[in-house]
Amino acid sequence: MWFNRLYDNPMSRLSNRWSQVPPMLRFLAVFLIALLALAILFPWLSARYHQQMLMFMSATAWLVGKTLILLGEDIVISGRFLSGTGFSIQVIEECTGAYEILIFWAAVIAYPSRWRGKLIGLTGGAVALIALNVIRMVFLFMIGQYRNDWFDFMHTYFWQATLILMITTVWIVWIKLVASRMRPAGV
Repeated sequence: MWFNRLYDNPMSRLSNRWSQVPPMLRFLAVFLIALLALAILFPWLSARYHQQMLMFMSATAWLVGKTLILLGEDIVISGRFLSGTGFSIQVIEECTGAYEILIFWAAVIAYPSRWRGKLIGLTGGAVALIALNVIRMVFLFMIGQYRNDWFDFMHTYFWQATLILMITTVWIVWIKLVASRMRPAGV
């Protein structure tokens, strides 16, 4: 009847339409929206919390430097700078793994799982990606130290492709270990 439409909730109609969209397209739409939101929000947060970002860069340099020292390298750590024999680097924002974490977070947010599982993924994945980034930086520093002629290729091409693999691997591990066990009802 016509009066039933007065009480029809437009959100429930939208929800019904959304549930009819194929799951892969729903994931892709939410992933792209989350990625866009994080990409817009991150520069503002980075500028607003500039001191904390500097501390994150210094912490990354410290972790890389201490790992190199454990591997027997003679390294000097000074804030965001690492110096070895004939080679030094400065850790900048792009070297922290923050951008990779944002891509990973967008994928976790978009994946259909319970919020508790998402929180586990957001925190555990960030830690895993920071650890993988430290390994990446250690490798790059050693390449720069011992095979400087390979450094640009390894930094620009090899590790850029490898970062995509790292993000995807951490995401798949999260799905297998956490998200698949915490799927929301009806998925």
